[in-house]
Amino acid sequence: MKDIEVRVNKPYPKIVATSDDFSIVAVLKNLASSRTSEMSAVLQYIYQSVVADATNEEIADILEEIAIVEMTHLDMLMHAITDFGGRPKYEDSRGNTYTAQYINYTPKLSEMLDNNIVAEKKAIDDYKMAISKVNNESLKELFARIIEDEERHIEVFKYLRDSVQFLAI
Repeated sequence: MKDIEVRVNKPYPKIVATSDDFSIVAVLKNLASSRTSEMSAVLQYIYQSVVADATNEEIADILEEIAIVEMTHLDMLMHAITDFGGRPKYEDSRGNTYTAQYINYTPKLSEMLDNNIVAEKKAIDDYKMAISKVNNESLKELFARIIEDEERHIEVFKYLRDSVQFLAI
C-alpha cells in the first residue's frame, strides 16, 4: 500500500484576482470552513489517522497523507480569500465559526472509509457548484484541479475500504 498516490501529479493553477469580490469570498469561505469543507477534511483525516494507527499503521499513514493534501487545498482557499479582499477567518459565508463538532468521531475503520467516500463526493459537488458561481477563470481552473484530487481520494478510500472489509476491521 505504500505506493498509493493520494494526489494527482499536476500543478495547481495560480489564482489571478482582478479586484475585491465579496461574492467570491463567500464561495471560498464555504469551501474552506463550512461544515463540509477542507477544514473538516483535514481534521477528519488527522483524527482517523490517529485512531487507525492502533490497528493498521499503513492506512493511518495514507489518511495522514490525504489530510496533508486537504491542508494544501485549505491553504490555497484561505490565500484566495485574502486575494479577493476577505479576511481568512475560519468561518463560513454566514459568519458561523468553524467547530470540530462537524467531525464524525466513529472509531470503526470501515465506517470511517465509507463516510470519507460520501464526504469526498459532497466536496466534488461543492466544487462543481462553486465553478458555476464564480466568474474568475483562474478560480474555476483551481476548483477543477482540486476536484481531480478529491476524485483520487475516492479511489483510494474505496481501495482501502475493500482491504479493511477483507481484514474485517
